[in-house]
Amino acid sequence: MDYKKKIYILLAVGIFFLSTSGILIKVASAPPLITAFYRMFLTVLILTPYFVIKHRSDARYFLDYRPMLVGFLLAVHFILWISSIQYTDISNSVIFVALQPLFTIILEYFFAREDLKEGAIIGIVMAVIGSSIISIGDFYQLGDKLFGNFLALSAALFASSYLFIGRGVRKKLNYFPYLYILYSYAALFLGVGVYLFDIPFTGYGTNNYLIFLALALGPTLVGHSILNLAVRYLPTSIVSLSILGEPILTTFLAWLLLNEQVRITTMFGGGFILGGIYLASVYNNHQNKKKNKLKQAQS
Repeated sequence: MDYKKKIYILLAVGIFFLSTSGILIKVASAPPLITAFYRMFLTVLILTPYFVIKHRSDARYFLDYRPMLVGFLLAVHFILWISSIQYTDISNSVIFVALQPLFTIILEYFFAREDLKEGAIIGIVMAVIGSSIISIGDFYQLGDKLFGNFLALSAALFASSYLFIGRGVRKKLNYFPYLYILYSYAALFLGVGVYLFDIPFTGYGTNNYLIFLALALGPTLVGHSILNLAVRYLPTSIVSLSILGEPILTTFLAWLLLNEQVRITTMFGGGFILGGIYLASVYNNHQNKKKNKLKQAQS
């Protein structure tokens, strides 16, 4: 088996672990803020020995305000997304969070002066249509699932914001120390939130602590690490688009393991959203390749 096939298999494993996060969060009985805190705290705890041994010289970047800001945005993203799963179906939540690439394209248009190409516009329109279809299907539960959908949508916006703002820091730092500092600040802000809201840090039972550990090890460490590895060997477009498999797989796992039914409106709306993300991502990656070739020709 050649290395590319191995990377594709590894990528599929990474997507699988990422797709388990919604299931794990759904079965946890701890408050969303506690779940988010322990997910980040345990991740940082596991990564600390390697950071101290290999990357302690990068600790100076803890004093840079940008990782602190990005860590705050990541913390808010986790709070919103984990909370959304308490109010709406897992399928709805993961589909709305998957809108992150479209929000990134919009942020690039407003703040990085990137042009909105035709494909990106079509993708955004399709995503808006899909979101409307899902929301109409949830309208009869206005105070419940519609609110959960809004939280998931907001989580996607904060996810794209922390990725967008963090680009400048990522150019200075290697991926591992950047993630470590980012996760550390996210854990810190989440811990402050737990303290301010006077939520107990302990007393959630063995099952919940095992779920927290599973979230740290599976979706966070294994899932994200594999995506980072895959980007080094496969085109970014392939890795980005493979992430679209996460909401599909999560929805299937929710149906299989939690007996969560998927409504027709979710399937149709989700199809529009995922199709829109696919179109926008393909066009965006295509434009980036053209720009890079033009820069190389000019240099």
